[in-house]
Amino acid sequence: MKRIRSIQFKVFICLFISFMVVFGYIVKTKYDQSFNELLYYSQSSTSDDYINYCTAISNKNGEYREFDLDKIKQGLSELPKDDSTKIYLLDTYGNPIEQYGYEKDDHLLIVHDPFVEINESDVDTDYSDDFYDARYYIDLSSLSSEQYQLLIETIKDVEKNKYDDIHLYFEGQIEELKNFKDTAQSTYNTKNRYYKVKPTFIHYNTDIFGQKKGNTVEAFYEAYVENGEVHLKKSEEEVYGDTRVSTSKINELSKKAVNEHFSNVYIRLATFLDKDSVTAEIANKKSDEIATSIKEGTLTYATFTQVLEDYSYFGRLLPLDKEGGYSEGQEPAPKAFIAIFYNFQNRGFHQLRDELLSENLLSFLGGFLFIVLFSYLISYMTTKRIKEIDRVAMEITNNNFEGILDTKGSDELSSLSSHINTMSSNLKRNIDALNLEIDQVKKMEQLRKEFIAQFTHEIKTPLAIINGNIDLLENVENIDKKDKYIEVINKEIAVINDLVLQMLDLSKLEAKAITLDKKEIDLRELSEDIIDDYEQLLMDKKLKIEIQGEDVLIVGDRKRIEMVIQNYLSNAIKHAFINSTIKIKIKENEFSIENKGKQIDENRIDTIWESFVSDDQKGTGLGLAIVRNILELHEMSYGVYNLQGGVEFYFRWKK
Repeated sequence: MKRIRSIQFKVFICLFISFMVVFGYIVKTKYDQSFNELLYYSQSSTSDDYINYCTAISNKNGEYREFDLDKIKQGLSELPKDDSTKIYLLDTYGNPIEQYGYEKDDHLLIVHDPFVEINESDVDTDYSDDFYDARYYIDLSSLSSEQYQLLIETIKDVEKNKYDDIHLYFEGQIEELKNFKDTAQSTYNTKNRYYKVKPTFIHYNTDIFGQKKGNTVEAFYEAYVENGEVHLKKSEEEVYGDTRVSTSKINELSKKAVNEHFSNVYIRLATFLDKDSVTAEIANKKSDEIATSIKEGTLTYATFTQVLEDYSYFGRLLPLDKEGGYSEGQEPAPKAFIAIFYNFQNRGFHQLRDELLSENLLSFLGGFLFIVLFSYLISYMTTKRIKEIDRVAMEITNNNFEGILDTKGSDELSSLSSHINTMSSNLKRNIDALNLEIDQVKKMEQLRKEFIAQFTHEIKTPLAIINGNIDLLENVENIDKKDKYIEVINKEIAVINDLVLQMLDLSKLEAKAITLDKKEIDLRELSEDIIDDYEQLLMDKKLKIEIQGEDVLIVGDRKRIEMVIQNYLSNAIKHAFINSTIKIKIKENEFSIENKGKQIDENRIDTIWESFVSDDQKGTGLGLAIVRNILELHEMSYGVYNLQGGVEFYFRWKK
């Protein structure tokens, strides 16, 4: 579900659909091209012959002739049969009167001779060629079953062994079918002659039927018709096999067309074409214009193309009436119709789709794959930065501010990335500051607790001593003892007072409530003054002090810096070995005091700067805490080193 909601998926789908629409348009264009090629497929020469003949007898040749239905029937019955043409004679209501073409009981042998010499006395036109093609329809009904079987086996054997030079010979009664010759409109048609033959002798690689008596006709085998089905010569079958339609299927399709499309209503209105048909000759005319043309007698014929799921064919409808004009008010309704179905093909919508797919499969697959990959690439490139922004934003919500977005470019995403980077850095800075403050508060709270605990501990002993001496003072009468008790009490009061003053001073320093009175300070001079105050302590431990370095001036609060040096020096004296030397080093930007004595525990070296931390049982543990705050107020660094056999405390300032 998450992927379906992703913006990359949505962009991919939009691009994919858009490209597929274009791709579909290209496929449809290819399909329409193939469909149009099928729709306007050139008509065969034999179909032209049939159309010319039927047009000639439809009384539209400019001559006045009475309508003679019997004569028309006779003429159509004597037409040569063709394996791709079917003709129907229809009455006024579109009902079939007669049909012409191959029928189920037809058993014929079709041969042809393309080298028959033309007799110029029989024609009125000059020819560039002296020969015509004679086609013979040999009736096989007089053959016995054994003879017929021998003929078929011989045909198959000749084709199997490719005996192309074997001619067929026959004798018998030969009758020319003169329909096409009599109605010829061009020399092309007159050069095709058709003959019906009742054989007395047939020879094809062997004697098939009868005995040779006279002159035989030599011809080339073309096809044989068995039960109305035409079986072409193998070489021709290989050429026309993909698109050829069986004669039984032709009869079925043409009969269905007549029954479904040529009813009275359709004939009268000439709207015999259904939604799958396309008018070729009158494609730009509307149905009412066609109907008007029929009523006015101006519609000579209508041509149409029928495309079905698995088959396609052409058709032509010819109205039959008398010529010579009509009196005013007389409706020139056709007397009958001739419907010609021709050029049947084993190609329809299914075959067009299959051919389109098989011929362009690699192109279609390549195009589809390109669309998928290109759509994915564009969607990925479009959403890559958005996904990166989403990732960084998710990290920010998890308090991870390490992610940095690319801000190259000048578009909205670049601007958004820049704003998120700024927001991330600001949040990080604010959160870090807040965490620091929280840590500081926690630390201060801990220090407060420790301070109270340490202060309570430190003040408890002096108070106990004072309280004990007060009790003793009340019960003693000896003046000397009273003075002694009073001296102890005053001493402990001084300790408490010193502790309180140091605590107050530390509190002011930590609260930054002290204003520094900064002046120039000569560190060497200041150090020498402080050493004088510690002369007795130095003598008690037999210590020496060496001051190393030149006079160095710094800017600071003299009183506070004096407290720092006093604390460093007092600690050095307290922890120094007897008869050792304390070194005071003054450098350009550093002051340090080094002694020879016990080292500081490395685990506690960072905690000695906190309050009440001390190795001296007599100290308060506040000295170094005060030093730390004074130096931080002066923006000076500080620290301590464990040296070999001693310790060195220092503080530094900026040059």
